[in-house]
Amino acid sequence: MTSGRRALTALHLFLVWATMAAVAPALGFGLVISAWGGGAGATVPVLALGVPLMVGLLTTAGIPVRTVVPLCGSVSQRLGWAVLVFVLGTLGILAPMRAGLVKRAGVPDLVF
Repeated sequence: MTSGRRALTALHLFLVWATMAAVAPALGFGLVISAWGGGAGATVPVLALGVPLMVGLLTTAGIPVRTVVPLCGSVSQRLGWAVLVFVLGTLGILAPMRAGLVKRAGVPDLVF
């Protein structure tokens, strides 16, 4: 890999990180506020609007590096990459939360 490709890949990773660091807390805050105020019924519209927005932003973030990142070569590949990043990021956030809830509840780790 040439140094130019390394720089573009590093820039892409930074772009994705910065985009999600700016937008993901807003979605999470919206989910908490809607669930707190209106319960599960109010949370569904926020998810229905927020998830496609996040995937769309990630898809857009893949455009500048479509020649460098193999998974961003075409529109369908970028969409698949965006869904993969969104799902893995969501699981990455939920894992420590789940571990904290399990410890707080006093449930032994072997049960889960």
